[in-house]
Amino acid sequence: MTLKQNVLKLSRSTGLFEAARLATAGHLRILGYHGLWVTPGKAFGDCTFIMPEQFERRMERLKRSGCPVLPLGEAVELLGEGKLPGSAVAITIDDGWTSTFTHMLPVLEALDLPATLYATTWYSGRALPVVNVVAHYLCAVAGRSGADAALATAEIERLPVEDRLLALKRLGACLGVAEDWLETRQFNIMSPDELAEARHRGLDIQLHTHRHIHVDREIDRLAAEIAENRAFLAEAAGAELVHFCYPSGSFHPDAPRLLAASGVRSATLVTEGLNRPGADPFTLRRLLDGPRVSDIEFDAYLAGALHFTGPIRRLMAA
Repeated sequence: MTLKQNVLKLSRSTGLFEAARLATAGHLRILGYHGLWVTPGKAFGDCTFIMPEQFERRMERLKRSGCPVLPLGEAVELLGEGKLPGSAVAITIDDGWTSTFTHMLPVLEALDLPATLYATTWYSGRALPVVNVVAHYLCAVAGRSGADAALATAEIERLPVEDRLLALKRLGACLGVAEDWLETRQFNIMSPDELAEARHRGLDIQLHTHRHIHVDREIDRLAAEIAENRAFLAEAAGAELVHFCYPSGSFHPDAPRLLAASGVRSATLVTEGLNRPGADPFTLRRLLDGPRVSDIEFDAYLAGALHFTGPIRRLMAA
């Protein structure tokens, strides 16, 4: 058991979890997810993909926690007014991987849990898996370096769009990696029809830039990316598109001003933390859930205990 888990176990046994829940009752908890790993073998990436069983267990755990789960827009509004119900939680999902539609949405429906999908859209209009992620996956499975993956990505992205899938298949064949990932649409983004159906079934669709840009390095493109993302989603899913997630958590100090000018009301990071009443709605914190997050860490976040045990863990590790 890790130092973090030992500290959290001790904290729970001594009543800190309940004390933390009371102390942070008015703070908004936001859970962050990406896609599910639906291809045979070990899940790829740290938090990009988690196993379907883990996601289902986490949602069941959340349902049993007693924490009210609110739609993101409602939660942000109530947080700003200081009227949030105690220990309220919002569920967010980044990117729009196909597994969000095929596997995550049915779990959310079965448990009657609202959630928001921050959808990036350039790949949505194309029957093409996300090139850089596929290249990194293929190279990782073959034992190649990240530099090899970056080089392969650059070479493939110089090709015409219609030639890129064949190039990815050739890269996989050259590296000796099976095409299971292609058959499962593991690295594909939801199609416009899937986005429309997901919204019809209750999934809130929101903004994530059109091309999944790095806001910290490409701040000059943010307004145009929001406009293009919004136009695509308005046609595909039709919604009030006013909430945003920084792709990969990349932030720039000018982003809140530009987002507000674009009609955006809130934006989330990938930085761990709670959101107190009056928090800046353009720098909302989340718990990015994944394979490395244990059940007790998940419970501690919901209870608000991670907010207090962080300094203790850092002191003990010093």
